[in-house]
Amino acid sequence: MNAHIRTDASSLIGSGHVMRCLTLAKALHKKGITVRFICRPHQGNLINFIHQQGFEVLELPKLNSETNLTGYTDWLGCSEEQDAADTAKLLTQYQGLTDLLVVDHYGLGRTYTLALKNKFRHRMVIDDLANRDHDCETLLDQNLLKDFCNRYKNKVNTGCTCLLGPEYALLREEFYQQHRDEKPEKLLIFFGGSDPWQLTLKAVKALQELQHNGQNYPPTDIVIGQNNPDEQALTAAVSSLPDATLHIQTQHMAQLMNKAKLMLGAGGSTHWERCIMGLPGLIITVAENQRPTTDFLSKRDACIWLGEADQITVSQIAQALKKALNNTPLLEQISRNAHRLVPLGGGAQAVVQHLIHQLEKHPT
Repeated sequence: MNAHIRTDASSLIGSGHVMRCLTLAKALHKKGITVRFICRPHQGNLINFIHQQGFEVLELPKLNSETNLTGYTDWLGCSEEQDAADTAKLLTQYQGLTDLLVVDHYGLGRTYTLALKNKFRHRMVIDDLANRDHDCETLLDQNLLKDFCNRYKNKVNTGCTCLLGPEYALLREEFYQQHRDEKPEKLLIFFGGSDPWQLTLKAVKALQELQHNGQNYPPTDIVIGQNNPDEQALTAAVSSLPDATLHIQTQHMAQLMNKAKLMLGAGGSTHWERCIMGLPGLIITVAENQRPTTDFLSKRDACIWLGEADQITVSQIAQALKKALNNTPLLEQISRNAHRLVPLGGGAQAVVQHLIHQLEKHPT
């Protein structure tokens, strides 16, 4: 069997879509399925990183910048029709039907998957937004929201199977293998791969503010992606902080979470990594699609929502850290509430099992 995964990373998109698709790709590979990625070389792409993880990447043509694109089409860089045509051209080297297409891109919907329907036996879409129509055999949305089971009603074709909720969260295997330290002591800071709002720099400045005011903070791990534009400034700033370590494009996030008693970071798929680890979070939302889930989790006391990236200040971060770090009972309560939300028996393995079953059930 073989699979093609259509996804992108860029300075605008971030790295989250590629990272969760890599998790799925590795789970598929373990079952003997050959996986290739299909990506466009946007600025800040992770094509070389995907290669380093052992997967072939079919590159779509690099596009000239278009100024008339709006919304998530700007993430794509062209129309869905053009992206589908470019994808079909890449696939001409493979004769007959390809087994599986996975699409994880906010700029792609029904138009794209319909155009490629005759080239794949099974198509799966990974989505978080429920803001557009899809035509596929499987839809995966790992988010937990009020009435999440009905999010895609009238948005998918008849016969589509919807895998919904954090039971199907595409978390790396290490998150299911880690066990929380009995007395985790560290602070963990992570705002995603690209961090366009410079929140990591604000967080470091917040630690400097606490230090200047004579207020203690725990040993701190600070994680950034390889596309973070503030790497040089962060390296210098972190070197001046006692007991602070900067990690760049780490593959050991579960281990870092295991040792943390509090995480300061963004929403998105990191929510489910935190939850399965029972790690309390101070969350700053960096995109519109992060707000509903973060609000839902906050109301269930499974995280603390500090606000929006464009509104948060260094002093607000410093005060939130001080308040949370000095309230152990609150952190313990958030940890318990978060840990209940992600079952240990699901994840990428459950998704792969479903896909293989569907492919075997419909061999041609």
